[in-house]
Amino acid sequence: MEGFDYLLLSSRWLHIAAAILAIGGAAFMRLVLIPAAKVSLSEGEHERLRETLRRRWAPLVHACIVILLLTGSLNFVLLALPPKIKPLPYHPIFGVKFLAALAVFFIASILAGKAPGFAAMRQQRAKWLTIILLLAGLIVLLSGVLGQVRTSGMAKPATPAVQPTSA
Repeated sequence: MEGFDYLLLSSRWLHIAAAILAIGGAAFMRLVLIPAAKVSLSEGEHERLRETLRRRWAPLVHACIVILLLTGSLNFVLLALPPKIKPLPYHPIFGVKFLAALAVFFIASILAGKAPGFAAMRQQRAKWLTIILLLAGLIVLLSGVLGQVRTSGMAKPATPAVQPTSA
């Protein structure tokens, strides 16, 4: 296929796959696992489950963050930096999306981590997972807006004018 960008396709696919894995895991924990564990397990059992999950979940969270940062940077360079789009309003919208993503990365790292200074946040896991999900919703919304801005800001082929026929 002429003009098909396999690098961009691969990068965007990896980016979306990492986001699905990370946010899907957060949604599962917040909406299914935490409520089920709260009614089914004693506090000691719940704590053991939390630690087992943290040990298994942390490497995935960190891998997803690395993939999202690398592919997001590549996607930005390939899509936004060349003069393919108008910087306004693309770049400010992207800036808000990027800051929301950094907040998600920070909170997810705290929840998956074991630093004693953030133990109080981990005790409020459900609250912080809810915040992650709300921020993820904002990121998806802004991604859609960026897609619209990008495609509306690109040069469009001229459509031939239709000449009325005289009878």
